[in-house]
Amino acid sequence: MRAVVLLALCSCSGVPVGTAAAAVTAPAAKAKPLEMFAIPDETMEFQATLRGMHVAGVQTAIGKAGWVDGHNAIIIKSRGKTEGIVALLGDIVWELTTTIDLDHSVAIDDHEEAWAELAGEKEHDNTKHAWTDGDQRQDVHSAVVALRGWRGAPGERTEMTVAVGGGHFPVVLVNAARERVLDKPAVRYDGTALDRFHFSFWISDDLARVPLKFRTESVLGEIGIDLVDYQVPRDH
Repeated sequence: MRAVVLLALCSCSGVPVGTAAAAVTAPAAKAKPLEMFAIPDETMEFQATLRGMHVAGVQTAIGKAGWVDGHNAIIIKSRGKTEGIVALLGDIVWELTTTIDLDHSVAIDDHEEAWAELAGEKEHDNTKHAWTDGDQRQDVHSAVVALRGWRGAPGERTEMTVAVGGGHFPVVLVNAARERVLDKPAVRYDGTALDRFHFSFWISDDLARVPLKFRTESVLGEIGIDLVDYQVPRDH
């Protein structure tokens, strides 16, 4: 059950959730370094579905850029909660707060917390991570911010290692196609995690580079994540 909420937060980062039908063929060229991109005071709301059924919602807020321990940094917070038919079985809440170094394109630290109440049983997980200057691992938030900043040419690829729930997942993403999503021009990225889990992720093809959509297949059916609300300060 907790995985449903994790799915919603991990949708843009390429965390594997199941198996997909089509593999990604990445070119042999070396991946280019990523650059971070986030708009201060942005807010986003996503809806997660399983086989078309609403199962969770996630809200994400980006803070203002500032200085944290000598780093030019920004803080991102997300909160996910089971909804729809899944909420009838129990409640799961998942929160993640990440401090991101904008100059070096890495996460500095994060705090992940989850609460679950199922069949009268309660569980609580509380995890903190910290990264050194030489560690290139990303968490969910920093991976999304990095992908928003990557403007590769068609066919180009990029790579990252994403930390989620104590695991570390090598991810390869390919700039696959230009399409339209939510009546907006979008770039589709096809990804592979752990060399065997496949997914597709769409980002708006404009200055805002907003995460719009995610799809993958699991043993339970298609998993989807869709943007349902986006707010940005008027001066952007």
